Amino acid sequence: MNLNQLETFVVTVEKGTLSAAAEELHLTQPAVSKHLKALEETFGLRLLERSGREVRLTEGGRIFYRRAREVLRLLEQLRRELAQVSKLVRGELLLGASTIPGQYVLPHVIGRFKGRYPGVEVKLIIGGSEDILRRLGEGEIEIGVVGAEERRKGFLYRPLVKDELVLILPPDHPWAGRRSLEAAELAGADWVCREEGSGTRKVVEERLRDAGVVLPPARIVMELGSTEAVVSAVEAGLGVSIVSRWAAEKSLKLGRLATVPVAGVDLERHLFLVHRARELSPAASAFWEFVLGSL
Repeated sequence: MNLNQLETFVVTVEKGTLSAAAEELHLTQPAVSKHLKALEETFGLRLLERSGREVRLTEGGRIFYRRAREVLRLLEQLRRELAQVSKLVRGELLLGASTIPGQYVLPHVIGRFKGRYPGVEVKLIIGGSEDILRRLGEGEIEIGVVGAEERRKGFLYRPLVKDELVLILPPDHPWAGRRSLEAAELAGADWVCREEGSGTRKVVEERLRDAGVVLPPARIVMELGSTEAVVSAVEAGLGVSIVSRWAAEKSLKLGRLATVPVAGVDLERHLFLVHRARELSPAASAFWEFVLGSL
Protein backbone atom coordinates (compact mmCIF):
# COMPACT_ATOMS: atom_id res chain seq x y z
CA MET A 1 0.00 0.00 0.00
CA ASN A 2 1.15 3.53 -0.70
CA LEU A 3 -0.27 7.04 -0.31
CA ASN A 4 -1.13 7.33 -3.99
CA GLN A 5 -3.39 4.29 -3.66
CA LEU A 6 -5.08 5.82 -0.60
CA GLU A 7 -5.71 9.07 -2.47
CA THR A 8 -7.07 7.17 -5.47
CA PHE A 9 -9.48 5.26 -3.23
CA VAL A 10 -10.79 8.41 -1.49
CA VAL A 11 -11.22 10.34 -4.74
CA THR A 12 -12.99 7.39 -6.38
CA VAL A 13 -15.48 7.18 -3.50
CA GLU A 14 -16.12 10.93 -3.57
CA LYS A 15 -16.45 11.15 -7.36
CA GLY A 16 -18.59 8.00 -7.60
CA THR A 17 -17.08 6.58 -10.81
CA LEU A 18 -13.70 5.34 -11.96
CA SER A 19 -13.72 7.64 -14.98
CA ALA A 20 -14.37 10.77 -12.86
CA ALA A 21 -11.63 9.76 -10.42
CA ALA A 22 -9.20 9.20 -13.30
CA GLU A 23 -9.96 12.66 -14.66
CA GLU A 24 -9.51 14.29 -11.24
CA LEU A 25 -6.20 12.51 -10.58
CA HIS A 26 -4.89 12.84 -14.15
CA LEU A 27 -4.59 9.05 -14.41
CA THR A 28 -5.90 6.53 -16.87
CA GLN A 29 -8.92 4.50 -15.81
CA PRO A 30 -6.89 1.24 -15.84
CA ALA A 31 -4.38 2.89 -13.47
CA VAL A 32 -7.20 3.77 -11.08
CA SER A 33 -8.47 0.19 -11.23
CA LYS A 34 -4.97 -1.09 -10.52
CA HIS A 35 -4.62 1.11 -7.40
CA LEU A 36 -7.97 -0.06 -6.06
CA LYS A 37 -7.20 -3.72 -6.71
CA ALA A 38 -3.83 -3.38 -4.95
CA LEU A 39 -5.53 -2.01 -1.83
CA GLU A 40 -8.08 -4.82 -1.76
CA GLU A 41 -5.34 -7.39 -2.16
CA THR A 42 -3.29 -5.80 0.63
CA PHE A 43 -6.17 -6.05 3.12
CA GLY A 44 -7.79 -9.18 1.68
CA LEU A 45 -11.13 -7.45 1.62
CA ARG A 46 -13.45 -6.06 -1.05
CA LEU A 47 -13.74 -2.31 -0.45
CA LEU A 48 -15.95 -1.27 -3.36
CA GLU A 49 -18.86 -2.79 -5.20
CA ARG A 50 -19.21 -1.87 -8.85
CA SER A 51 -22.66 -1.31 -10.29
CA GLY A 52 -22.35 -0.34 -13.89
CA ARG A 53 -20.13 2.72 -14.03
CA GLU A 54 -20.76 3.66 -10.39
CA VAL A 55 -19.05 2.34 -7.28
CA ARG A 56 -20.44 1.87 -3.78
CA LEU A 57 -18.70 1.27 -0.47
CA THR A 58 -18.87 -2.12 1.21
CA GLU A 59 -19.12 -2.33 4.98
CA GLY A 60 -15.33 -2.70 5.19
CA GLY A 61 -14.97 0.03 2.60
CA ARG A 62 -16.85 2.52 4.80
CA ILE A 63 -14.41 1.90 7.66
CA PHE A 64 -11.46 2.11 5.29
CA TYR A 65 -12.73 5.34 3.71
CA ARG A 66 -13.11 7.06 7.09
CA ARG A 67 -9.59 6.12 8.18
CA ALA A 68 -8.06 6.86 4.79
CA ARG A 69 -9.46 10.40 4.91
CA GLU A 70 -7.94 10.88 8.36
CA VAL A 71 -4.55 9.67 7.13
CA LEU A 72 -4.63 12.05 4.14
CA ARG A 73 -5.75 14.97 6.35
CA LEU A 74 -2.92 14.32 8.79
CA LEU A 75 -0.49 14.05 5.91
CA GLU A 76 -1.59 17.43 4.55
CA GLN A 77 -1.24 18.95 8.02
CA LEU A 78 2.26 17.48 8.26
CA ARG A 79 3.18 18.95 4.90
CA ARG A 80 2.00 22.42 5.99
CA GLU A 81 3.92 22.24 9.25
CA LEU A 82 7.09 21.13 7.52
CA ALA A 83 6.66 23.89 4.95
CA GLN A 84 6.55 26.41 7.80
CA VAL A 85 9.74 24.96 9.26
CA SER A 86 11.47 25.23 5.89
CA LYS A 87 10.55 28.91 5.76
CA LEU A 88 12.17 29.72 9.10
CA VAL A 89 14.63 32.52 8.55
CA ARG A 90 18.10 31.92 9.93
CA GLY A 91 21.63 33.06 9.29
CA GLU A 92 23.64 36.25 9.47
CA LEU A 93 22.29 39.68 8.55
CA LEU A 94 24.84 42.40 7.81
CA LEU A 95 23.46 45.93 8.19
CA GLY A 96 25.08 49.33 7.91
CA ALA A 97 23.78 52.68 9.08
CA SER A 98 24.85 56.27 9.30
CA THR A 99 25.15 57.80 12.77
CA ILE A 100 21.59 58.97 13.42
CA PRO A 101 19.65 55.88 12.31
CA GLY A 102 22.39 53.62 13.66
CA GLN A 103 22.22 55.08 17.17
CA TYR A 104 18.63 56.26 17.55
CA VAL A 105 16.41 54.24 15.19
CA LEU A 106 17.80 50.82 14.31
CA PRO A 107 18.46 49.43 17.81
CA HIS A 108 14.70 49.45 18.51
CA VAL A 109 13.85 48.08 15.07
CA ILE A 110 16.44 45.31 15.37
CA GLY A 111 15.09 44.40 18.82
CA ARG A 112 11.58 43.89 17.42
CA PHE A 113 12.95 42.01 14.40
CA LYS A 114 14.91 39.64 16.65
CA GLY A 115 11.76 38.98 18.61
CA ARG A 116 10.14 37.63 15.45
CA TYR A 117 13.25 36.04 13.91
CA PRO A 118 15.40 34.80 16.81
CA GLY A 119 17.45 32.60 14.48
CA VAL A 120 18.96 35.60 12.68
CA GLU A 121 22.27 36.98 13.92
CA VAL A 122 22.35 40.73 13.22
CA LYS A 123 25.58 42.68 12.80
CA LEU A 124 25.41 46.46 12.49
CA ILE A 125 28.18 48.73 11.20
CA ILE A 126 27.86 52.46 11.90
CA GLY A 127 29.63 55.05 9.75
CA GLY A 128 29.07 58.03 7.52
CA SER A 129 26.45 57.75 4.77
CA GLU A 130 29.11 57.71 2.07
CA ASP A 131 30.97 54.91 3.83
CA ILE A 132 27.78 52.89 4.24
CA LEU A 133 26.94 53.23 0.54
CA ARG A 134 30.48 52.20 -0.36
CA ARG A 135 30.21 49.09 1.82
CA LEU A 136 26.84 48.33 0.27
CA GLY A 137 28.26 48.64 -3.24
CA GLU A 138 31.18 46.37 -2.39
CA GLY A 139 28.95 43.71 -0.84
CA GLU A 140 30.19 44.10 2.74
CA ILE A 141 26.60 44.69 3.93
CA GLU A 142 23.22 43.85 2.43
CA ILE A 143 21.04 46.69 3.70
CA GLY A 144 21.90 50.24 4.70
CA VAL A 145 20.06 53.06 6.44
CA VAL A 146 21.32 56.54 5.55
CA GLY A 147 20.39 60.17 6.07
CA ALA A 148 20.31 61.26 2.44
CA GLU A 149 19.13 59.73 -0.81
CA GLU A 150 21.84 59.59 -3.44
CA ARG A 151 20.76 58.57 -6.92
CA ARG A 152 23.25 55.80 -7.57
CA LYS A 153 22.69 53.31 -10.34
CA GLY A 154 21.72 49.89 -9.06
CA PHE A 155 20.58 51.08 -5.62
CA LEU A 156 16.99 50.83 -4.36
CA TYR A 157 15.81 53.38 -1.75
CA ARG A 158 12.71 53.43 0.43
CA PRO A 159 11.80 56.19 2.95
CA LEU A 160 12.05 54.89 6.48
CA VAL A 161 11.18 57.62 9.00
CA LYS A 162 11.15 61.41 9.14
CA ASP A 163 13.90 63.20 11.03
CA GLU A 164 13.75 66.78 12.25
CA LEU A 165 16.99 68.76 12.02
CA VAL A 166 17.48 71.63 14.47
CA LEU A 167 19.90 74.53 14.84
CA ILE A 168 21.79 74.06 18.10
CA LEU A 169 23.94 76.63 19.92
CA PRO A 170 25.46 77.19 23.36
CA PRO A 171 22.96 78.53 25.93
CA ASP A 172 24.97 81.79 26.23
CA HIS A 173 25.14 82.40 22.47
CA PRO A 174 23.76 85.80 21.31
CA TRP A 175 21.06 84.00 19.31
CA ALA A 176 19.81 81.99 22.33
CA GLY A 177 16.34 83.09 23.35
CA ARG A 178 15.40 84.54 19.99
CA ARG A 179 12.08 83.48 18.50
CA SER A 180 13.59 82.82 15.08
CA LEU A 181 16.48 83.62 12.77
CA GLU A 182 16.60 84.64 9.16
CA ALA A 183 18.48 82.19 6.98
CA ALA A 184 20.98 84.86 5.86
CA GLU A 185 22.17 85.32 9.46
CA LEU A 186 23.55 81.78 9.56
CA ALA A 187 26.53 82.66 7.36
CA GLY A 188 27.87 84.97 10.08
CA ALA A 189 28.35 82.28 12.75
CA ASP A 190 31.18 79.88 13.48
CA TRP A 191 30.12 76.36 12.54
CA VAL A 192 30.87 72.88 13.79
CA CYS A 193 30.03 70.41 11.01
CA ARG A 194 30.03 66.72 10.28
CA GLU A 195 32.71 65.46 7.90
CA GLU A 196 32.37 65.48 4.11
CA GLY A 197 30.30 62.45 3.06
CA SER A 198 27.94 62.70 6.03
CA GLY A 199 24.28 62.45 5.06
CA THR A 200 23.37 65.12 7.62
CA ARG A 201 25.93 67.55 6.21
CA LYS A 202 24.77 66.88 2.66
CA VAL A 203 21.13 67.60 3.55
CA VAL A 204 22.00 70.71 5.61
CA GLU A 205 24.10 72.20 2.80
CA GLU A 206 21.36 71.45 0.25
CA ARG A 207 18.63 73.05 2.39
CA LEU A 208 20.73 76.13 3.15
CA ARG A 209 21.62 76.46 -0.52
CA ASP A 210 17.91 76.29 -1.39
CA ALA A 211 17.42 79.21 1.00
CA GLY A 212 20.23 81.17 -0.66
CA VAL A 213 22.85 80.53 2.05
CA VAL A 214 26.34 79.12 1.54
CA LEU A 215 28.51 78.74 4.62
CA PRO A 216 31.91 80.42 4.06
CA PRO A 217 34.67 77.80 4.49
CA ALA A 218 36.43 80.15 6.90
CA ARG A 219 33.44 79.99 9.27
CA ILE A 220 33.60 76.18 9.50
CA VAL A 221 35.87 75.92 12.53
CA MET A 222 35.61 72.14 13.05
CA GLU A 223 34.66 69.02 11.09
CA LEU A 224 33.92 65.96 13.21
CA GLY A 225 33.22 62.32 12.45
CA SER A 226 30.16 61.78 14.64
CA THR A 227 27.07 63.71 15.60
CA GLU A 228 27.77 63.14 19.30
CA ALA A 229 31.13 64.86 18.86
CA VAL A 230 29.41 67.78 17.11
CA VAL A 231 26.94 68.13 19.98
CA SER A 232 29.78 68.09 22.53
CA ALA A 233 31.72 70.74 20.59
CA VAL A 234 28.68 73.03 20.48
CA GLU A 235 28.14 72.48 24.22
CA ALA A 236 31.76 73.59 24.70
CA GLY A 237 31.03 76.87 22.93
CA LEU A 238 33.04 76.17 19.77
CA GLY A 239 30.26 77.14 17.36
CA VAL A 240 26.75 76.34 16.17
CA SER A 241 25.48 73.44 14.14
CA ILE A 242 22.42 71.77 12.66
CA VAL A 243 21.86 68.19 13.81
CA SER A 244 19.07 65.66 14.24
CA ARG A 245 16.77 66.46 17.14
CA TRP A 246 17.29 62.87 18.31
CA ALA A 247 20.97 63.59 18.86
CA ALA A 248 20.39 66.91 20.62
CA GLU A 249 17.30 66.06 22.67
CA LYS A 250 19.05 65.08 25.90
CA SER A 251 21.34 68.14 25.95
CA LEU A 252 18.41 70.43 25.14
CA LYS A 253 16.41 69.03 28.07
CA LEU A 254 19.40 69.43 30.40
CA GLY A 255 19.92 73.04 29.33
CA ARG A 256 23.36 72.37 27.83
CA LEU A 257 22.15 73.54 24.43
CA ALA A 258 19.65 76.01 23.03
CA THR A 259 17.79 75.87 19.74
CA VAL A 260 16.22 78.52 17.54
CA PRO A 261 13.92 78.03 14.52
CA VAL A 262 15.28 79.24 11.18
CA ALA A 263 12.75 80.99 8.98
CA GLY A 264 12.57 79.89 5.38
CA VAL A 265 14.70 76.74 5.75
CA ASP A 266 13.13 73.29 5.49
CA LEU A 267 14.85 71.26 8.19
CA GLU A 268 12.86 68.03 7.88
CA ARG A 269 14.30 65.05 6.05
CA HIS A 270 13.74 61.35 5.55
CA LEU A 271 16.05 58.59 6.63
CA PHE A 272 16.27 55.96 3.91
CA LEU A 273 16.44 52.19 3.76
CA VAL A 274 18.64 51.13 0.83
CA HIS A 275 19.95 47.96 -0.80
CA ARG A 276 21.49 47.02 -4.11
CA ALA A 277 18.96 46.11 -6.80
CA ARG A 278 19.60 42.38 -6.58
CA GLU A 279 18.06 39.45 -4.76
CA LEU A 280 18.49 39.64 -0.99
CA SER A 281 19.36 36.73 1.27
CA PRO A 282 16.38 35.25 3.18
CA ALA A 283 17.44 37.09 6.37
CA ALA A 284 17.89 40.43 4.58
CA SER A 285 14.62 39.99 2.68
CA ALA A 286 12.79 39.29 5.94
CA PHE A 287 14.31 42.40 7.54
CA TRP A 288 13.43 44.62 4.55
CA GLU A 289 9.81 43.43 4.55
CA PHE A 290 9.60 43.62 8.36
CA VAL A 291 10.76 47.24 8.44
CA LEU A 292 8.57 48.42 5.57
CA GLY A 293 5.60 46.57 7.03
CA SER A 294 6.00 48.29 10.41
CA LEU A 295 6.01 51.86 9.08
